[in-house]
Amino acid sequence: MSSKKYPEPKPRSSRPSKVSESVAGYAVSPAAAKRKSLAKSRRIAGLEASDEVWEFAQKHRLVPHLETAVRLAKASFNDIKKIYLTFEPDPEIPSLHGIAINANIGGTLEDREYQYQIFDQRFAQEVPREFHLKICLLLRSA
Repeated sequence: MSSKKYPEPKPRSSRPSKVSESVAGYAVSPAAAKRKSLAKSRRIAGLEASDEVWEFAQKHRLVPHLETAVRLAKASFNDIKKIYLTFEPDPEIPSLHGIAINANIGGTLEDREYQYQIFDQRFAQEVPREFHLKICLLLRSA
C-alpha cells in the first residue's frame, strides 16, 4: 500500500485571516477595581447608600447614628414594606441638609401614629441631639 500524497499548502499572504486575528485582552486597572468595590460596599445599616448619601454621611459623621435610626425604625414599625435612604437638601438653608430614612409601611393610621411615637422616643434617647436635624424619618403608606 502506498502512502497518499497530500496537496502542498498554499503560500500564506502577509495579511492574517479574520479568524486568526488576535483578540484584544481587557484588563481592569486596580484603581477602577477599587472604585467598583467601594461602590458595592457603600451600605449603611444594610441599606444601599447613593454617592450623595454616603458623602454627606461621611462628612457629618452620621453613619453610626443612621445605623441606630434604621434599627429603631425596623424595630418600631410592624409592617415595613420597603426602607431606603435619600439625601434631602434644603433649597435655601444648607445647614438643614439631611438624610431621610424613607419607610413604606402598612397598617392603620392609629397603628402608625403609635409606632411613630415609640420610634421618636427611642430616637431622642439613642441618637445624640446634635445629629437630630441631619436625620429624619419619612413615612409613606404602602
